[in-house]
Amino acid sequence: MQLTNLDLFVIIGYIALIFTIAYKARTFMKRIEKNDSVNGLRPIDNHYLAGKSITFWEATLSIIATEFSAMAFLVIPTYVYMENFSYFKFILGAIISRSFISWYFIPKIYGKGLTIFEVLARGIYTYREIRGVGTRAKRTFAFFYIFTKLIGVSVKLLGGSILIAEFFGTSIFSAMVLISLMTYLYIILGGLKAVVRTDMLQAAIFILGGIVAHHVVGQMSHLTWGELVSFGFTNHKFSPWTDAHGFLTFIYGIIAGIAYDAATHGVDQDLAQKLLGAKDVQTAQKALAWSSVGSLIVNLIFLSLGVVIWSYYTKHGQTAPAPEKIFSSLIENYFPTPLKGLMVASILAANMSTLDSSINAMSAVFWNDLMSGKKSNLFKLYIKVDNFIITVSIVIMAHLFSLISGSIKIGMYFAYFSTAPLLSFFICRMMLSKWIKISFTSSIIILSIFTCFLGMALNHFSFEFNPQLSILVGIITTVGFMWLNSVLIDFADTPKENKYE
Repeated sequence: MQLTNLDLFVIIGYIALIFTIAYKARTFMKRIEKNDSVNGLRPIDNHYLAGKSITFWEATLSIIATEFSAMAFLVIPTYVYMENFSYFKFILGAIISRSFISWYFIPKIYGKGLTIFEVLARGIYTYREIRGVGTRAKRTFAFFYIFTKLIGVSVKLLGGSILIAEFFGTSIFSAMVLISLMTYLYIILGGLKAVVRTDMLQAAIFILGGIVAHHVVGQMSHLTWGELVSFGFTNHKFSPWTDAHGFLTFIYGIIAGIAYDAATHGVDQDLAQKLLGAKDVQTAQKALAWSSVGSLIVNLIFLSLGVVIWSYYTKHGQTAPAPEKIFSSLIENYFPTPLKGLMVASILAANMSTLDSSINAMSAVFWNDLMSGKKSNLFKLYIKVDNFIITVSIVIMAHLFSLISGSIKIGMYFAYFSTAPLLSFFICRMMLSKWIKISFTSSIIILSIFTCFLGMALNHFSFEFNPQLSILVGIITTVGFMWLNSVLIDFADTPKENKYE
């Protein structure tokens, strides 16, 4: 794709603005660090929780930005192009889920630890220290999280890098290195504060890109935007289901959306870390609740874009390109300067906003849960090193995925299903403690993860129940296993902070 100097100016301007924001976040955090004795936070809390200074708007927009990777930026319009508005059922499920999470989950996790795994280790108690068994269990879940998160974020990086490589005429590996390096540098500059503030800009950029895309497609077709939308409506592209069992499938999708969103926005460190770093529990609750409204708006922008693109190709009798290039080919061949540069910047923004949250979250888990947050005069050096190691690991894994055909789809499925074990354990540990009494040990965690995946696998391959409900089936299977374990084992000698009473 040919990018003009004006397109490049827009892209470079976006990158410069990102680093300016990160630098200002660094200055802000230095002021926070000088007041350690006042706010009572450790250096690690100041770095990974932004000194508990995250505002409502920072948390809300950062959550929205993290949700929408470059994959979602392009996949959602393509989904609607190939099918219809049935993706909307997952969005409705997410809205329901976040209302419950903000009311019930957040008060249970806020102020109990730096990571969700530390919160789970403490359970319903608030002790400052966790004894040996709890620490080992915390590490087990931390290992599982880092492994699954590496796979998920690597796949998303690969998907976005394919597009960036195509736009700039470079190799996919070079695009991955460039995106990852820029993300690593601004994270190091300002920690979580830099992440949430740059996410605000990135959210604004890709939302603007989506709105501009609506306008440009209308200009290309020589029809009004309303005519394109009306044509799509007449041809049932806004329908929430298709087949005879569509309504039941729609309900299944809502349930699946509730389960998946509860895992990603309630107990996934990526998003939970931003809520844990909010000024207070009320700010965290409001931010998560209102993020569902913002997410709804953004999804509607890109869902309706899929309808407009379908109407364009259909009205003009044009053969659509390959599914993965339906939207990107429009950007490449038809978007004028400097809007082409804006769309490339939008894809960069969507990619970086997901990558920065994952790197920062994995670094927090590594330092706090695997290294047990040990104090050291070299803390800041260690932070730079472990962030770098994580970034390099993501690039290497993404490169390996690029060598395997169909790896993106497999990786996305794995990342989707891997959220279920953590949510399952949270439910048992924090919600059903009166009925399910379990020791927080490495063995029970490993068995719970295995049981959860077994339940999902049986659902998918043997029972052939609706695949959208695999996460729910995995959760039910795990809760049943935990209850049985609670009934069969005596917990009389279990340390207080490692069991339920």
